[in-house]
Amino acid sequence: MKINKNIFREYDIRGIAGIKFEPKVVAEYEKWYGPFPGTTINLETTKAIGMAYGTYVKRLGGKKVIVGFEIRPYAEQLKEAFIEGINDTGIDVFDAGISTTPIIYFLISHLKLDGGVNITGSHNVYFYNGFKIMLKNTSPLYGEELQKLRKMIEDDDFDLSSIRGNREKMNNGYEIYKEFAVKNIKLKRKIRIVVDCGNGTPGLYVKDYFESLGCELLEGLYLKPDAYFPNHVPDPESPKNLQMLSKRVKELNADLGVGFDADGDRAGFVDENGNYISSDFLILLLARDILSRNPHKKILFDVKCSQLMEEMIPQFGGIPLMHKTGHAPIKDSLRKDPDIVLGGEVSGHFFMAEEYYKIDDGFYATAKILEILSRSDSSFSSIFDFIPKRPRTPEIKLPCEDSIKFDIVNQVKKEMEKKYTVIDIDGARVMFDNKSWGLIRPSNTSPYLTIRFEAPTEARLLELKNMFADILDKYKEIGDKLDRNNVTSLTGKLGYL
Repeated sequence: MKINKNIFREYDIRGIAGIKFEPKVVAEYEKWYGPFPGTTINLETTKAIGMAYGTYVKRLGGKKVIVGFEIRPYAEQLKEAFIEGINDTGIDVFDAGISTTPIIYFLISHLKLDGGVNITGSHNVYFYNGFKIMLKNTSPLYGEELQKLRKMIEDDDFDLSSIRGNREKMNNGYEIYKEFAVKNIKLKRKIRIVVDCGNGTPGLYVKDYFESLGCELLEGLYLKPDAYFPNHVPDPESPKNLQMLSKRVKELNADLGVGFDADGDRAGFVDENGNYISSDFLILLLARDILSRNPHKKILFDVKCSQLMEEMIPQFGGIPLMHKTGHAPIKDSLRKDPDIVLGGEVSGHFFMAEEYYKIDDGFYATAKILEILSRSDSSFSSIFDFIPKRPRTPEIKLPCEDSIKFDIVNQVKKEMEKKYTVIDIDGARVMFDNKSWGLIRPSNTSPYLTIRFEAPTEARLLELKNMFADILDKYKEIGDKLDRNNVTSLTGKLGYL
């Protein structure tokens, strides 16, 4: 069977899902990403992916998996076709229905299943959808293994069974998931929070989950799922998406505010003053706590994180481990190295490994952060006072076609390594000195480049930023140009420049 190879990305399968699209939808896509590719995931494709996945699990000796889906157009039809394909191979399926991605991750490990998939487009706009694919112990199927799945489809290499697998509806998956958190998270005092779900699927669960832990939910913003995301994109990494959250936290005198992405595996935070807290600061907060009980263990962080990780984690008695970005390779490393007790990314993925299943779970990570805060009489902002202040940009996203973005990163790397040390575990992190760096990497999920800078002073940061701009301005395929005059400005198509 012929299948679009571009939907098989590094960490998951993701593409344009649907039958036909109105001109306004096409225009909206092209505003952000360039030429509209048309439908790349349909029901026939989805059933074939299900058959390939079922075959893969079967050849590993597996018998039962779980499948859920995030609310967005066409998702339920995709789920039906996907489960049909799995059942054709004789593999049994728990149908979890509407679900966040971490609920599926959790249930795979907690119920000792042979794998599981959540059908989700994450924070991508509504015409995207896809499959986050896991095996036993919530081990990710990604990279070259995902390409093997594609090859199986192209070669019609399926182990179909004359006895179809069973399909069983699971109605209590969320309750099992919540019960674990309530048992293991203990708040010392009531925390007053405001939550923003950006009309993503977590809005179905957030009130019950955090009130069950003993929080006072002062307000839930945009809790009703609506995959057209009418209020803002549910991407908590960008401070501009949390502006209403910041406003309501201050107005309601809350202790903090939390935003979740559309499928619940990421979280972003603002303090009691409405100020955005960068996720690498939260990694440091969690690391200091976890290392107090697990000295000499490793803390994993992605290449987009501050240089403060390398400087401060040893002060807490831990070993810093810089890692390539991506939930799938991070999960893989967590499973291969038992000395890693925490993982985190600037994007808001937090991987709890101390007493959890080494998965990225926005709800559970938030609960652990609330637990730390509840043990202190301090405000949320002041518990970060141990971290030095250093000028840096948020993640800057420059629209760039998938076909050229990797070549551009390679060109920047070649140019910069003539004079500077370049860490190339994921893109190119250029070390200008021991406290100054700039990063460029291709997104593995969307058509854009990621840029970030950090330096001791704003003047030094701008100097580095302009060095990158001198190279990037040569490429007409990049949809935005870096702001040469400001550390950051909200003038880009995808956010900051």
